[in-house]
Amino acid sequence: MDENYKIIEQVQEILRKKSLDGFEIFFTQSSHFDIESKDQKIETLKTSKYFGIALRILNQHRLGFSYTTLPNPSLSSGRSFFMKLDQIIEEAVESSRETSPDPYLDFSPPIGGLLPQLDIFDDQLGKISERVKIEKAKELERLVRSVAPEKIKKVRKATYQDSLFKTTLINSKGLFFSYDHSLASVSVTAVAEQGGESEMGWEFDVSHFFHDLNIEKVAQSAGGKALNRLGGKRIPSGVYPVILDNQVASEFLSLLAHSFLADQVHKGKSPLRGRKGERFFSPLLNIVDDGLYPKGISTSPIDREGMPSQRTPLVVQGEIRGFLYDLYWANRENQTSADSQVKSTGNSRRYGINSPPGIGISNIFIQPGDCPMAKLLEDLSQGIVVDEIMGLHTVDPISGDFSLGCSGDWIERGERVYPVKSIAIAGNLFELFQKVIGVGNDLRFFGGVGSPSLLIRELSISGS
Repeated sequence: MDENYKIIEQVQEILRKKSLDGFEIFFTQSSHFDIESKDQKIETLKTSKYFGIALRILNQHRLGFSYTTLPNPSLSSGRSFFMKLDQIIEEAVESSRETSPDPYLDFSPPIGGLLPQLDIFDDQLGKISERVKIEKAKELERLVRSVAPEKIKKVRKATYQDSLFKTTLINSKGLFFSYDHSLASVSVTAVAEQGGESEMGWEFDVSHFFHDLNIEKVAQSAGGKALNRLGGKRIPSGVYPVILDNQVASEFLSLLAHSFLADQVHKGKSPLRGRKGERFFSPLLNIVDDGLYPKGISTSPIDREGMPSQRTPLVVQGEIRGFLYDLYWANRENQTSADSQVKSTGNSRRYGINSPPGIGISNIFIQPGDCPMAKLLEDLSQGIVVDEIMGLHTVDPISGDFSLGCSGDWIERGERVYPVKSIAIAGNLFELFQKVIGVGNDLRFFGGVGSPSLLIRELSISGS
């Protein structure tokens, strides 16, 4: 019998002997590989395996939680670990006595019907030798230097990483589901130098599958970014039309995503509260959260409490259509609002084994338009393309006001003239998405957030 199932049986046997309203058992088992190449030598090489189990119990409508981890999954077969199971179960029960009763707490029901088959696991990844993975990082470093050998003299953090995961979720309502997924990634920072000036360019690629990684494209992009930033100038302060490239647009969307979470809406911390059905944003904007998105790094058949993942339209042609729920916030809204009939949208997330699940995004993105970058530049005529922002963490997601350092390119007659640096953009997050007058066709994800490039009617720029 698989060792995990022995643990499951042991935990369930102990829990069933206790007078509980219900329980949930969450297992995660993973292996990780991480290397960094510098000057064609391996600067770091780390490998690790990890096993974790987290328990949630309901005891007279009070939530109890506990967890334990092991550095090696094989240790879970030891007698000491099975003795520890009694301890963490008792810790969960004890912690429930310290919490207040909450009638909205519940566990997910069994999955009804078949879930979609998702292509998120590379069954060959674990068979690829360390030597091949090391060569991947070294080759990435070589390719970056070859972009412009006379100017790119340094390469920082040419890395390769991969992880294999197995997730299992069981609860007292009859849910029992397990799935595998994998991730592999490369990233690199190129340093270009000219006339005493130094600029950096960073790029990455990530996929569920090792052989999908495109290190040639990553190298060209990182080297090109570093080179293009040489010779940067400041521009006069003013109000200009702006193109946010897909990375910067994704970063702003990551802030906006906060306002679609049901807990923020319920607590009055979202400016979108009470605006469902209202055209609040540019009619060119369509925003979706999709836990089933092909190749999304947050794609999974179920969320972290066992509800099926789904595609949830949030904004359709600028109109607010919905919000994101986990089981708790769906229950709470339905029981506190007589006319509400919402369901979980499959947006329960865990931010580590050491805390209970909570509400969050899956793969949230702005749907691409049909404008290539050349058309956006033509429509911009004269203004700025912003390709880097600094200090995003300083933005208040409730008020939305921001003032951020940035860099990019000055555009005239639809052509890039020179790089721009040491400037700042200022505005309001919600007004920014109301001022979108062009949507690119270059959708790209950065983590669980994706966007195409966006043309903004105007933003305030602080320059010289």
